[in-house]
Amino acid sequence: MKNTGKWIAGLCILTIAVSFSACKDDEDGYKGSLDLSLLCLKQAKDAWNGVESNVSMKISESAKADTVIDLTLALYQNKVVTQDATVDIVLNKDSLATLISEAEKGGKYEKAKLLPDGYYELSSTKLSISAGEKEGSAVKLTIHKGKLLADDLLKRNGIFVLPLKIQSSTSYAINNKINSVMLMFRFADFDETKPDPAAPEEEKDGMKLLWNDEFNNAGAPNVNYWNFEKGFVRNEELQWYQGENAECKEGALVISGKKERISNPNYVAGSSNWKTNREYAEYTSTSMTTHSKFDFQYGRLEVRAKIPTAKGAWPAIWTLGNWYDWPSCGEIDVLEYYLIGGEPHILANTAWGTDQAWTAKWNSVKTKFSEFVAKDADWAKKYHIWRMDWDANEINLYVDDVLYNTTKQSQTQNGSAANYTWPFKQKHYVLLNLAIGGNGGTPDETAFPMKYEVDYVRVYQKVE
Repeated sequence: MKNTGKWIAGLCILTIAVSFSACKDDEDGYKGSLDLSLLCLKQAKDAWNGVESNVSMKISESAKADTVIDLTLALYQNKVVTQDATVDIVLNKDSLATLISEAEKGGKYEKAKLLPDGYYELSSTKLSISAGEKEGSAVKLTIHKGKLLADDLLKRNGIFVLPLKIQSSTSYAINNKINSVMLMFRFADFDETKPDPAAPEEEKDGMKLLWNDEFNNAGAPNVNYWNFEKGFVRNEELQWYQGENAECKEGALVISGKKERISNPNYVAGSSNWKTNREYAEYTSTSMTTHSKFDFQYGRLEVRAKIPTAKGAWPAIWTLGNWYDWPSCGEIDVLEYYLIGGEPHILANTAWGTDQAWTAKWNSVKTKFSEFVAKDADWAKKYHIWRMDWDANEINLYVDDVLYNTTKQSQTQNGSAANYTWPFKQKHYVLLNLAIGGNGGTPDETAFPMKYEVDYVRVYQKVE
């Protein structure tokens, strides 16, 4: 297990309220036609500035005591009520759905999740106010900060929300513009440039952890998990593959692309074969696979990695099927990064066989790297999570929980070259590699050594 570091979560309370004037006392009397006899959730009203509201606090290791927030009922404009009223406090899941649906693609709120029970409690699920009062009796909302800090669930850079609203008044109508609060919190100081120190979840989304490598050992990767390709392997790339360029340190696998000359023991003068007509390789790197050591059919592959983006780099996370030659074995590219028309792209692909040997049919989604950087100028400095969800019906490929590619199984039958078999209805194994040159382009000589850092590789499967 990786060492646990310090964690700080920022907690914000947001009202779901728009297009209304700010709330304040109106003791002199309102002369317009607006109905002021509407109940509000006072904490929403007090924090609102007419567009949005933000009340923030820190949850830190040095302040683990529970935080208690009073929720109270009041009339809009703080009028004295003339009759008793009671309302229900309920989870406002509609506001969460709205938050997610309106979130910018790739933005943090797109991944917001409902805070599970147990991290908070309400002293009552009803708020009341009595005749003659401006503000009713408080219901206490307790946030269990110590429990938040102790739970790995919130140490994965997630966004969690607790949306509450009032409804079902026994007398006055409710002001539906100022009836909701949303608590939002995340670990604000989670360092996205470093490996995640949290242990893997044993269960998630109805699946159990089947296989994983956290790369917590020091030195060479675990040879019980990984094979290392050797020499010139594919695509007429420039690098010589060797296991020596892969090292585990400080909780991550580091694959180094190096500029160094190495003799090609397979060199044949005058050969027309690109693997043998080069007397030397001018670069070295690593390609490692789980072939014959681990494979799986269906489930989730999740890899957290920080990729090199200098010209010449071609990092990849991918799988291949066990039977038939490429492409009829099936290829799933969870990640590729390389140049297209001289411009860097991140790709999510699948490929399968056709009637002609060695000729693939592709379902490829190419996204300009500039789109990622436009959202976060430090994108390349951070780890990101590449994910494949694969079942009998389809293959979905994600980056940081944003879906980029869907392939329907029904569209992936091989051609006659592989007897019309189904390449994604068999077990696949995992590959991690950093190629140099090829689609990556002419290497930037100032960028060496290139570093491809992998925090973990995890495979989950549904329990049958």
